[in-house]
Amino acid sequence: MTQMKKQFLFLVFLCYALNSIAQQNANFTFSPEKPTNGQTIQINYDAKGTPLEGMQKVAAVVYQYKNYKWVGADLPFTGSANHWQAKFDIPFDCGLVALKFKSDTSVDNNHDMGYFILMNDKDRAGAMAPGAYAGWGLARSPKYGKDIPGYINFKGISDTATYHWLSQEISFNQNAKQVLALDYAIALKGYMGDAATSKLTKVCTYLTRPDATESDLLKARYIYQNLMAKKESVDSVNKVINTRFPNGSLARLAAFRKVFAGRDVDSILTGAIKFLADFPEYKTNANFDLENRINYGIVYQNVMVFGTMKGLTPDYVVKYADSISYNMLTSIYYKLIGIPYHRKEGDLLKLAKYSDLLVRRYESFKENRPESMQYLSPSEWETEYKRGFVSTISADHIGLLNLRGKYEQALKYVEDAQALLNYSKAEINNEHALILKKLNKMQALEQLLVKSFYNNQSSTEMIGMLKEIYVKKHKSDKGYDAYLESLKNPADKLKNLAELKDTMIKEEMPTWSMKDLNGKTVNSSDLKGKIVILDFWATWCVPCKASFPGMKLAVEKYKNDPNVVFYFVDTEERGDTYKAENAKYIKDNNYPFNVLFDNKAEGMKTNSEVFSRICKAFSISGIPQKLIIDKNGLLRFISVGFKGSATGLADEMSDLIEMTKNAE
Repeated sequence: MTQMKKQFLFLVFLCYALNSIAQQNANFTFSPEKPTNGQTIQINYDAKGTPLEGMQKVAAVVYQYKNYKWVGADLPFTGSANHWQAKFDIPFDCGLVALKFKSDTSVDNNHDMGYFILMNDKDRAGAMAPGAYAGWGLARSPKYGKDIPGYINFKGISDTATYHWLSQEISFNQNAKQVLALDYAIALKGYMGDAATSKLTKVCTYLTRPDATESDLLKARYIYQNLMAKKESVDSVNKVINTRFPNGSLARLAAFRKVFAGRDVDSILTGAIKFLADFPEYKTNANFDLENRINYGIVYQNVMVFGTMKGLTPDYVVKYADSISYNMLTSIYYKLIGIPYHRKEGDLLKLAKYSDLLVRRYESFKENRPESMQYLSPSEWETEYKRGFVSTISADHIGLLNLRGKYEQALKYVEDAQALLNYSKAEINNEHALILKKLNKMQALEQLLVKSFYNNQSSTEMIGMLKEIYVKKHKSDKGYDAYLESLKNPADKLKNLAELKDTMIKEEMPTWSMKDLNGKTVNSSDLKGKIVILDFWATWCVPCKASFPGMKLAVEKYKNDPNVVFYFVDTEERGDTYKAENAKYIKDNNYPFNVLFDNKAEGMKTNSEVFSRICKAFSISGIPQKLIIDKNGLLRFISVGFKGSATGLADEMSDLIEMTKNAE
């Protein structure tokens, strides 16, 4: 069969497929049957047989393909008994809409096929509206990165199909050539392979025309380099770009690479400062940056973090806080504020000032969806915005507000967080408790403490607060421990026990010998007959230290049990001062811990001889790692990381110890 005949048959198939798109099914109908851009349409949804059947309320997210980009909108529906209706005004610049029906957390997207409506052109009888063909092709071509994130989930249509839809779009809408040229070329190459060369050459001829923009030239450069492997053509385009745009994208790429060629903090910092001065972000080409991994957020991060470490003037956090993109905010917040705040390092009041600046930047996006999130509807964006803030920034910002005594302001943030978390995060609960106590809201404090204990998401400070309230009510602490235990959710207790039982193992432990804080040697062979808990940590490890209040609860619970011993093994340390730092930290925080120091083998940069052997034996890595070893020296459980709750960790350790005692 000739190539021409194949193309003809494929176009016949496409025409049939396009007609089938407009065919309406039992669950989804709309009128008029052939809507045009700029028109109001009636949408009818029958939920029978869908995930939304029987729901009391239904709404939809409408994804509009406007000017070759996806823009989300919310659409409420009215009706009952599975029959729902709504009217929607199609924008004049919209070629296609896709709908996702939802009710609470249930979603109907037509079994990952999507609900689509293609628009006819209001100004051209018989023609599709600009964007109709392209939207229909790219919405189902996820590898091009131009689909609707999270809408439908499948492998995608073929490059052949994508090529033909884009070809149709460009044929009927010449203004689309510049926008879609690169996607068209990629699809063409995927469809025709090496036979695409002549057509790709024509695309590049168009993109390198005398009045071509820098964006056009960069697309031609990509095609020559990645689709045609024509180095001489790439060099030719590079020459044109460098001549016409001497401070453009290629110069920016070279400068960016130079920044990260530095081998030390000072050279990276100096290069990053110069890069931002010479190539301000507002002049950048976002697509080229993405293709070449030019990340302004990383540059801002280096300037802010390293500049703060060096105490540079001007204050680069103040200077660039309002330039950070939404996608980089949480990373920069963690590096600049989260890490030193949890380590309690540096000037905490300065950290609080920086937290205010970055939170203000984050909040600026609340009413102004960033470009990268335009595909979300306003309700989806509100959910994403809150989730991002609460999961990454909220706890630290609340803590820094409390540090300065700004309790009323902190209360607003904590109430927003609790509305989303429902008392399921111990760190937030702890800050909330502090606020209520400082504001003398004792009834609300008691309610918070009870809810937190029910979820087993409490801190040692909260235990103390609840005990104060209990003693004040009962004039004694008699019965307090039983009361505390009664507050926990028994269903969670059973669930957690079942999950922990599934993780039980029975493996031979490597032998070890390490010294404690006093220089006394402790050998594994001397501990037979005892349950041994080894908690591997380091002075630099934030989650390790964060877990210590919970481990203290566990240690104190078993302090009178001679058959259970805890050892806190300091490992993976560098330098010569960690032993003194370790001893000071344990003493300053009044931790009743038996500390051991891992050994430093010859040639190793860190004291990690024992931990390295254990990691190799059990294919584990990273700290904190807690190992529970039975009386016969067999490893029974490995507990990794720290989930944030002191009481939750204490209960986990208790459950693991008791199961180990009873293990066969």
